[in-house]
Amino acid sequence: MSLAAWVRRARTPAPAPVKREYAFFEPADLFDMDVKDDPEASPVLCCTGDPAGASAFNALWLKRIATTGRYAAAVSVRGQGGTPAAEGGLEARAHDLVQAAVTVPRQTVLIGHKEGAAWAALAAGRYPAAGLVLVSPQKVPKQPPTPVGGPPVLIVVAESETQSKEVQAVAAAYGTAPLTFAGSPDDVFKGAGAEGLLDAILSWLARKD
Repeated sequence: MSLAAWVRRARTPAPAPVKREYAFFEPADLFDMDVKDDPEASPVLCCTGDPAGASAFNALWLKRIATTGRYAAAVSVRGQGGTPAAEGGLEARAHDLVQAAVTVPRQTVLIGHKEGAAWAALAAGRYPAAGLVLVSPQKVPKQPPTPVGGPPVLIVVAESETQSKEVQAVAAAYGTAPLTFAGSPDDVFKGAGAEGLLDAILSWLARKD
């Protein structure tokens, strides 16, 4: 971190605290399946720029992640879902994500969708994430902070986004080529396309572990 960046952080007051809404699923919650917690598998914490917040991940993502033996959670940052609104922009929402991450049982993978990818990118500069997954990233700083501890980074975008200058800039910043999925950035929570996307992310996580 540069001296100027450290000075900015030191002079910036902490965001107003909020009581955050969470959604989570553990392998033990899968009563109809014989799945056990895998102590070697990193937990996963998700966030999205969608106003629904954590609940957006309930229908498909959390249960599917838990079937791999992982603790799966999602958080609503300030102003989303059941989390009350409070002052603060991008930095404050990244702060909410960091505060959520430190409550997860083990060092967690951060997954951010759309503007949530920007929060995850900033959070990874403060929290030693086990991995960083940016799905259809939006509003990510042109020079995102270097992730603490150098975790593996996966960028996943819709086929329609591959020529986006914003996506290309994010890929260049992290030095990795994006993985593509069929559909639009909004097709990540339901349908066959969403299942394929999630399976690709879980396959990447399995190789990472």
